[in-house]
Amino acid sequence: MQPSGPHPSGELNPQRDAPLDFPDRGFGELSAGDYQTLGFMAGLEVHQQLLTRSKLFCRCPSGQRVDGYDGEVLRHMRPTLSELGEYDGTALMEFKTRKEIVYRLDRGSSCTYEIDDTPPFEIDQEAVRVVLEIATLLNLNLVSELHVMRKQYLDGSIPAGFQRTAMVGLKGTIPFKVPELGVDRELRIRQLSLEEDSCREVSDVGHWITFQTDRLGTPLVETVTEPDFQTPLELQAGARLLALVARATGKVRRGPGAARQDVNVSVAGGRRVEIKGVDNHRGLPRLVHIEAFRQLNLLRIKAELELRGIRPDLLDIPEGSSAVEESPLVVDAAPTLRRCDFAPVREAIEHDQSIYALRLPGFAGLLNRSTQPGVTFGREFEDRIRVIACPEHRPFMIHSDMGDEGWAGRPWGELEKELKAESGDAVVVVWGEKQDADTAVRELFLRAQDALVGVPAETRQAFRDGTNGFERILPGPDRMYPDTDTPPLPIRDSLVTEIGSALPETPWAREKRYQELGLDANSARRLTALPWADLFDDLSPKSDQCARRLAAALEKRIPYHLRLGRLSGMPDSTRLAPMVRAVESGEIRPEAMDRMLDDLVQEKDTSVEEVLARYRSRENDLEELERVLQTVTALVGQSAGKPAEAILRWAMGEVMPRFVGRLDPEWIQDQLSLGLAENVPEVQHD
Repeated sequence: MQPSGPHPSGELNPQRDAPLDFPDRGFGELSAGDYQTLGFMAGLEVHQQLLTRSKLFCRCPSGQRVDGYDGEVLRHMRPTLSELGEYDGTALMEFKTRKEIVYRLDRGSSCTYEIDDTPPFEIDQEAVRVVLEIATLLNLNLVSELHVMRKQYLDGSIPAGFQRTAMVGLKGTIPFKVPELGVDRELRIRQLSLEEDSCREVSDVGHWITFQTDRLGTPLVETVTEPDFQTPLELQAGARLLALVARATGKVRRGPGAARQDVNVSVAGGRRVEIKGVDNHRGLPRLVHIEAFRQLNLLRIKAELELRGIRPDLLDIPEGSSAVEESPLVVDAAPTLRRCDFAPVREAIEHDQSIYALRLPGFAGLLNRSTQPGVTFGREFEDRIRVIACPEHRPFMIHSDMGDEGWAGRPWGELEKELKAESGDAVVVVWGEKQDADTAVRELFLRAQDALVGVPAETRQAFRDGTNGFERILPGPDRMYPDTDTPPLPIRDSLVTEIGSALPETPWAREKRYQELGLDANSARRLTALPWADLFDDLSPKSDQCARRLAAALEKRIPYHLRLGRLSGMPDSTRLAPMVRAVESGEIRPEAMDRMLDDLVQEKDTSVEEVLARYRSRENDLEELERVLQTVTALVGQSAGKPAEAILRWAMGEVMPRFVGRLDPEWIQDQLSLGLAENVPEVQHD
């Protein structure tokens, strides 16, 4: 029996000595030096939909999302040989799932190209221009011709069984500075491709999977970095930077599903594992931290198996025939378990399902080892069965390491005797429809053999809690081959020059400009990444003080009003501009910026001038202040005995709101302190 998939040497972590004695720790407990000890390496594959009118290889509208459909098509996928006469391991794995694939078609968002009944149209020129712009911003070496390739996908997400993709640029670098992480270097970009998006999954139950084709064919740019991220927080910062570069063009889609990250992770002694479909930046650090320790725990299990003398050949079962009939490691467990009181097994017997028990030599005690928070090594086996054998029922597997969590001791003893199991062996029981159960048995032994590799070359699915699960074998180079339906597209030098002469401002240039305006490094970086950065630029503050105040006011108040539903987007810059000009000219003090912004947003029917008039100084301000101070100091006597600072804070809270924007708060505080000292001596400051 061959291992489950290709393990190319280029996928291995360059540090081969696994730090097996490094203690498991939670996210947030490690320093950058700790991750270096782990040999942590990570890279990104960022997929971003482009804001084009049409799809990439047909003229159907792009960006549609529909819930209804006008027809359904049922298909099955079969693997094909590569140009070198070889099958891709991922394609073979998907073929074993025996999926019935249903495509829901809406005539307003898809056509015969999407369902692979007609050849592709010419590649969309609007998408080509956008991707060239992004590639130029990333300082990539552009190709002279776009050559469309086919990338095999047998999971059903693309009806043709392959995705059309074209390389656009190679080997670029961009500045990567994150002062709070001590990062100041270049981030290497390996490549950038233009490709069509896949279908949107509707449901996946057993051997039936259903897709909606509205998203299929949407132009997508894929940016791949080198594995340059040395900590989880660096990875998060890099993902945000790449998102900003794409958004700088103003020609990418926003919203749920418009951008997705795949993360490549490895630790010393391991190999690259790809985690697919991460749809937000917030969860990235915890996700890759957990994956790093999952790999470390798998390497510990490998070391333990080697210590026990377990070899791959001890886990071989014959190919091409029933494992139950041919292998001494597997038995039909139904007769032995007929009197078992474990409800799922009883139900399987009642439905005449196949029940197999198998022996894993030397695995005793390992299936209950923790690999992720709340996840044991046994889940690695369950995941393989769930994805490839596709049982509809839960549970479908139990193992001897679970002890009383499954059933009590007697059935295990009988099965161990029947399998001739020794004390160091683990016994696993699986059940389901006969063909599913046969597939499950073979996948269990394949995964057991992979345990001797340590970290299998896999693509995994990200879960909301930061853990991950098996999705498929990591694809190899055999999945790519030329697309004979699409001719090469020359990239004219004049087009590259035209695009290069009108590039938008890069995030790092924008951040530098904000610092030159007077913002500190952290504020400049935050503003660059926030959706109201364009509003800030439209308001164009000129002075340092006004720029800082405006940036802080926008960051604090706009999210507040968005949460309350007072804003559906950004405020109109023409309504806010007089506020900025009034502060810059000294007509209104900068402390009033937050309150003026609130009033201008909330009071849509009140004129700008009427709002600003509330905060402009008046001739009788000093007289009014004197009256207010007398009233407040008269009330302070009731607070005698309280700390001086607390009384002063209370008094400022009573006085200041009436004069915000009109009088200097420090001067008011000095006047208030004098008044308090004269009228209430016991609160006098030293």
